[in-house]
Amino acid sequence: MIGSLGFFELTLFGIIALIVLGPEKLPVAARTLGRWYGNFRRASQRLQSEITSELQLLETQELLKKELDEIRQSEARMKAQMDALQQSLNRTEATLQTSKRQTMDAWQSDSPTHNASHQHNLASSDDKNRQEAHAIATAITLPMTNRWFLLSDYDRRRRLPPAPHLPNYAADPLLNQPNQTL
Repeated sequence: MIGSLGFFELTLFGIIALIVLGPEKLPVAARTLGRWYGNFRRASQRLQSEITSELQLLETQELLKKELDEIRQSEARMKAQMDALQQSLNRTEATLQTSKRQTMDAWQSDSPTHNASHQHNLASSDDKNRQEAHAIATAITLPMTNRWFLLSDYDRRRRLPPAPHLPNYAADPLLNQPNQTL
């Protein structure tokens, strides 16, 4: 509105205000009008900034929700893949066990001289193999605490503290002097 007013319109507005208000009240009215205009501008800018910040907050919340949904979807896909892998592993293990049993049955039926002691030896060796497999699996899954000797040189330098500094008595003449008593 003010941007479309030209010089002639502003001059006409000033003359009408001077005639209506008079020279005494015109400065007071101009100051009051200026304060109202300033308050209106500040309120509109404050409202605009609050609306902008709320919109940014809503956009951020929507982005976070989208990211969270994507994370949940990827987690569900990973769980499905892990379940499929576990089922495949179980099927393979079952197939292996059945083929092992069939092989053992065929082997036992081929050799008629087997006795109970040989079967006992097989059972004890199976138990021994299971115990060894369990011990190996436990050792593999244990953390590397107190097993620094298994680390490579790079990991040893990175994870272990430096060796303590020991004095070199031969190289340092001050350390090599005998104590003098007074």
